[in-house]
Amino acid sequence: MKVNPFSKKAAVSATPKPTGDTSPLNEIGDVSAVAAMFDRLRQQNAQYDQAIAALIAANRITNGWDKPAEPDMTLTIQREVLVALGDTEALAKFNQEHQQQLAQEQSERVKATQQVLEAPTRVKALEQYVNDLAGQMVEGYDQTMVEHDAERMFVPSALRMLAAAKTFVQAWREMRTVEAVLLSRIQLLHYSVTGEFRTRPALELIGTARNGELLPTMIEGLTLNEINAINRDFTAFDSELLQALDNALDSAGFDGRGIHIYHPRGNDERSIYAPDPNPPKKPLGHGTGMATVVRVDV
Repeated sequence: MKVNPFSKKAAVSATPKPTGDTSPLNEIGDVSAVAAMFDRLRQQNAQYDQAIAALIAANRITNGWDKPAEPDMTLTIQREVLVALGDTEALAKFNQEHQQQLAQEQSERVKATQQVLEAPTRVKALEQYVNDLAGQMVEGYDQTMVEHDAERMFVPSALRMLAAAKTFVQAWREMRTVEAVLLSRIQLLHYSVTGEFRTRPALELIGTARNGELLPTMIEGLTLNEINAINRDFTAFDSELLQALDNALDSAGFDGRGIHIYHPRGNDERSIYAPDPNPPKKPLGHGTGMATVVRVDV
């Protein structure tokens, strides 16, 4: 199972913590360029999400799923009747009394009509905007710069690990060498006086390590608890350092979690991916208005 290093359940290491100049916290350095890039990508992500929401709304109108609210035309009809009657005096009085309301009705009528007429063009414009924005994300993202900063911060810890590993390997070789010499001194052959070979339990100073363990669980002179503690630390994260380093990188702006980089569609003729969160339910049947009858033979 893959362990999430940012989980609160990450194991606590009992190994000594890096201190002073050797702490990874002191090796973050200047990450302002990456932080600025991540901040720009977050802004572009917000723009992208807003554009997709607008595209979904335009698609719903184009597909006939959403229809603009029908404007109130009460005053408009009354005025048209007066115009048809040719009563100029009543028409002038009506216009004077309802000038503002008539203008509001007219504005709402124009708005409703424009929403329907402009929806297809709006879809095309929004798709072009989204595609162009995706191109800006790709063009503005510098993977090499991110990797360079990550490697720069990682390498000092790797070098400290190598130095410690050399010390460990030397101690391990010493222990194995001493074991080999000692065991060679007690490889005595046992026979009975009647000539039969007699077997004796072999002395074991170092057991066999299992997969994933740094040390075998049997080493003469060490307790099982001591060995298990080392093996647990070997596969665990340093939770205290993890949290401190995570917070320090967040404060420096080196946090690309949750950022999406969308790629433009190029020559792909498919529509921009904008799934509707609430599509209309498909009716049963095939346009006949009657439910489909499904026969199941058993």
